[in-house]
Amino acid sequence: MKKIFLATAAALISASAANAADLAPRMYTKAPAPVAAVYDWSGFYVGGHVGGGWADQGHTIVDDGNRGFGLGGFGLYPTGTALNKSHPNGVLGGVQGGFNWQVNNFVLGVEGEYTWAGLRGESRTADPVFPTVGIRSVDRIDDIATVTGRLGYAFNNWLFYGKGGWAWARGASDGVITVTNVPFGGLSSRSEKDGWVAGAGIEWGFAPNWSAKIEYEHIDLGNKTVQVNTTGLGLGTVFADSSTRIDTVKAGVNYRFNWGGSAVARY
Repeated sequence: MKKIFLATAAALISASAANAADLAPRMYTKAPAPVAAVYDWSGFYVGGHVGGGWADQGHTIVDDGNRGFGLGGFGLYPTGTALNKSHPNGVLGGVQGGFNWQVNNFVLGVEGEYTWAGLRGESRTADPVFPTVGIRSVDRIDDIATVTGRLGYAFNNWLFYGKGGWAWARGASDGVITVTNVPFGGLSSRSEKDGWVAGAGIEWGFAPNWSAKIEYEHIDLGNKTVQVNTTGLGLGTVFADSSTRIDTVKAGVNYRFNWGGSAVARY
């Protein structure tokens, strides 16, 4: 009987200890806070772009050889006459490359761009004295290049930026001189001009090394003196003051190599 009592008591004590262990408070470890993904814009990149552009071009005669730009030196189109006011427009496409450096949310960069342009525009000019004498010409812009600095602010994988710097463009004008709509001569000019460019854009990082952008640029090439070569009617060479302003809207894609460090705050 005594043995049975002792065995029963030992079983009760063991069960009580087990229940006490189950009732004791348990220690929980707090789960780590999730790490927010931060897009890194730093590094070298290359890409391509397509878009459209429009321009305002004009020529004003500044040197006509002191004999007039016209029939045998009769003074048609004298110095100061405005010629070939046109508005070339069309499609364009090209390549770009550059480098970004990100410091927290600020992104600093430099970019070079080359664009093959198909901007074309036709103009007609009537002689101020002899309305039957006129010029029909086609102005075109064939190539555009820019080197710009960029400053942007990044919201993770979205980058809003402005840009500005140097611009260059190459173009030409070709036309015919008519009398009562009958061709009597021709004219042509080739020019390369440089000036400044300013613009702004939005870029979206849709993959770790890939981004897409859309941007607007305004290019001002100022006023430059260009040589206008003429044929027929003994016109010779004329010099004109030429002005060019170009606006473009482009969409592009960039691939970034991630060469170079950054100072992006990670949390």
